[in-house]
Amino acid sequence: MRSAPVRGGWRFLASHALAASLIAAPGMAAGDGAAPTEVAVKAALLFNFAKFVGWPVLPAGAPIVTCVAADDGIAAALTVTVRGQQINGHRLEVRRAPDHATWPSCHLLFIADASSRSPDGGVGGIRTLPVLTVSDGPGFATRGGIVELYLEGGRVRFAINVDAADRSKLHLSSRLLGLAKVIRDGQIQ
Repeated sequence: MRSAPVRGGWRFLASHALAASLIAAPGMAAGDGAAPTEVAVKAALLFNFAKFVGWPVLPAGAPIVTCVAADDGIAAALTVTVRGQQINGHRLEVRRAPDHATWPSCHLLFIADASSRSPDGGVGGIRTLPVLTVSDGPGFATRGGIVELYLEGGRVRFAINVDAADRSKLHLSSRLLGLAKVIRDGQIQ
């Protein structure tokens, strides 16, 4: 009977270790004692989401193209965060994505809040493409986006729409899903 609490304790420790690795990304200056800004935390999360996603068609050595729509602050912070970094032999390339026409060329796409407010979260044209869509717009994941960033208790958290990820043919790590609020068919699980 004592194994259940230990197992639960292990999950608790493992989830906190993963959470710490998600926000402790390169480029985030923690040595000065100042807490990272919300923008820096979001940029670190985007970088780390890429570590826990499998794209169906990503040729060896090809860059992971990370696009940012309508948020120059996130784009700048992400550029600093990913500078010189690689994930499984893929360098990360940050691009600004000013319009919907550029979105299909992205592997990971951050859409700022105001640009994500359409009924389909702004992702209607790329819903079935292997693009990990992320936004800080309220309700993004319930409207068809894959990852929604939100504030809870002064911390940036995230929800994942697993059906949207399935439609996009993306493989999300169970470790990532274990930290998320999971949404299925628009319903929180």
